Amino acid sequence: MSDFVSASHDVMFKALFVKHPDLLRAFIRDILELPLTDADKVIVLNPELIPEIADGKMGRLDIHVEMVNQKFNVEMQARQKGFSADRILYYWAEMFTEGIKSGTKYEDMEPTYSVNILGFNFLNCKKYHSSYSVMENDRHERLSDKLSIHLFELPKVPNEFAEGDLKQQWMELIKADSEEALEMVRNNTTSPAIQQGVEAVFELNADTILREQIRARDKAIRDYDNDMAIAKDEGRKEERARLVRKWREKGKSEEEIRELLADI
Repeated sequence: MSDFVSASHDVMFKALFVKHPDLLRAFIRDILELPLTDADKVIVLNPELIPEIADGKMGRLDIHVEMVNQKFNVEMQARQKGFSADRILYYWAEMFTEGIKSGTKYEDMEPTYSVNILGFNFLNCKKYHSSYSVMENDRHERLSDKLSIHLFELPKVPNEFAEGDLKQQWMELIKADSEEALEMVRNNTTSPAIQQGVEAVFELNADTILREQIRARDKAIRDYDNDMAIAKDEGRKEERARLVRKWREKGKSEEEIRELLADI
């Protein structure tokens, strides 16, 4: 199979778990260490693979999940551009309050998890998994269990296979960037869910329609980035021209103007 597409590609990631909700349940159970069972129903609230976007921006490919009176926002973020802690909080809050009706008691609001799989280093630490909650600063008492934010940084996942560590094995499946790497995960894990996940990634790589969607999204992102770069460059040129006119009106020499332009 040529041009292997890793599960760390946002389209492949969403396809993997939207098309296989049982794998999504196992994934959430294992990486968050939650007591979920096969009987727990998985409801994906936004199953569309690539949302229609009217303003030309790239739509988010996160997965909104409801399961056993809990909400989960699961997202593969391959690019660091535009990612921030404020962004995490905004989308957590958006899902936490989503669907709330007038008269709902605060205590009835569902615990909401934000799960961010990152294809880049974001935090200044060595651990690949960092979790956050609302706690008192000195006593470290948790104020509420309604907020739970998790970041998994793929570049920090150890290269050595983790026997019995399902959390790391899922990360190894996602970051596997070749058929050989994916086969290694399948041959080493004893988890039926992770083995099924490996097989699902192989099957999705053979899906010509999905591959075309991936190609089209990658092209759209490149075109968008290029358009933004051109617009920024044109804006810079316009600003420099405005300053030149301003300085000439103030009687500055061409030599002085060249020196001023060199500083911006």
